[in-house]
Amino acid sequence: MATGGTKVVVQAISGNFFITIIKFIGWFVSHSPSLLAEAIHSAADTSNQILLLIGMKQSQKQASRDYPRGHGSSSYMWNLISAVGVFFIGFGVTFYHGIHSLLSGHYESGTISWIPITVLVVAFIIEFYVLIGAYKEVKSQKKDLSYLEFFHESDDPTVLAVLLEDGVAVLGVLLALTGIILGQVFQTALFDIGASIAISLLLGFMAIALAFINGKLLIGRSLSLEKEDQIKSFVSNLPEVESIEKFQTIVLGASRVRLSLEIELCGESIIDKNALNADAKKLASGDEPIKVLTKTSTRMVRATGKTINEIEALIYNEFPEVKMIDFEIN
Repeated sequence: MATGGTKVVVQAISGNFFITIIKFIGWFVSHSPSLLAEAIHSAADTSNQILLLIGMKQSQKQASRDYPRGHGSSSYMWNLISAVGVFFIGFGVTFYHGIHSLLSGHYESGTISWIPITVLVVAFIIEFYVLIGAYKEVKSQKKDLSYLEFFHESDDPTVLAVLLEDGVAVLGVLLALTGIILGQVFQTALFDIGASIAISLLLGFMAIALAFINGKLLIGRSLSLEKEDQIKSFVSNLPEVESIEKFQTIVLGASRVRLSLEIELCGESIIDKNALNADAKKLASGDEPIKVLTKTSTRMVRATGKTINEIEALIYNEFPEVKMIDFEIN
């Protein structure tokens, strides 16, 4: 994760922690169902974004004997745990409380109170500020891709998760604000209760979206066809490569890709013709054939190994996201 992504997550944690406190205070004073739903929503967001930050930190650990492929996919695991938390705490608790309030039959609304409205306005300003930060980070990462393509192809869903969570948070605040204002204008709590149920459904949608994004990466998704074609084209155009027989990519983590290649080398490009001519002269002059041909074979093995190393170095340099290459000669 880039430094910008870390900054976005830290901003989101700080903003949501403050918002959680003021929303719970506002609910304690007003007993508004939608404000309670929003307080639980912000508490879930804060907890989940802390998990995202933990995943980001763990994914940056270097490879070791116990973890030879590194810890890149750990961010996906923590993001998936975050999605489960959103579903059970955010969606489950708020939906239950909303339905319970709806079935209670008590729909009386008190006098207009500016406390929950003020709390939600402050929350909206903070949530919107954090949302703009996440939007700018996603915009800088997606480059020429559309938002839908970036959503589908990104191998770093952490900033996407923050963007989605804060987008839903802004919508949730607007729903709660609308429910409270309409409830106090028409003197019925039904609008407030309806807003709390709508907020819970938003959280359910967000949890499923986060689980989908991280689940496909945790399973082991390949790079996009466009990116794979770029790598294939680069390798195929190398003079030492005759053809690519097998090709596979697996995303290991954010900007961490494992590439598996089976290629056929172009023998003429790696043969040392001067050394081969020297060997031919030795054979013509009567040198022992086995001795000469053994040296020729040994030299070819070394040349093949050197060529493989050179091809790997060129791939690593051209595609920095490729961190591991499985090379097989056909």
